[in-house]
Amino acid sequence: MSDFQTQLTDAQLAALHGGYSSEMMDAVATKIVAGAYPPALGLTTFAGTRFYNDAPPTLAPANRERCLLTLFCAGRRPSFAIAVHIYWALMEGVAVDEIAEIILLATLYGGIDVLAEGTRTLTVTLTTLAQAADVGGAGVQSATLLPALVAKFRT
Repeated sequence: MSDFQTQLTDAQLAALHGGYSSEMMDAVATKIVAGAYPPALGLTTFAGTRFYNDAPPTLAPANRERCLLTLFCAGRRPSFAIAVHIYWALMEGVAVDEIAEIILLATLYGGIDVLAEGTRTLTVTLTTLAQAADVGGAGVQSATLLPALVAKFRT
């Protein structure tokens, strides 16, 4: 078990799963991405229809999140985007230790700074999720967590 694994208990993860809504994640993510530039709505609608819908996907949601985490980490995307996809990956069944390994793999191709920023983002995200799970209620709802994660890393 890694140090990361101890940051989020099974009970906290279960509480987060109880508040998870893939539909809400898609709606809020679309609003965040396309909100600043409405012409991007067509692109986000395509992504939602192709990769985030309830139809049987070619790329399973957990695998989609593995790919996105790798791309975002190696591509040095903003920490808020990585944090959101860490949460999304956890909710789709990707284990904390696997997320840490994805960050490590991305480091091999993206540079050592990917490890420093990726592990910092993972630590802060897990801490934030654990705190939300401990509070419970609306705090574990996807509609609350997603904007909270974005705000945490945009400040």
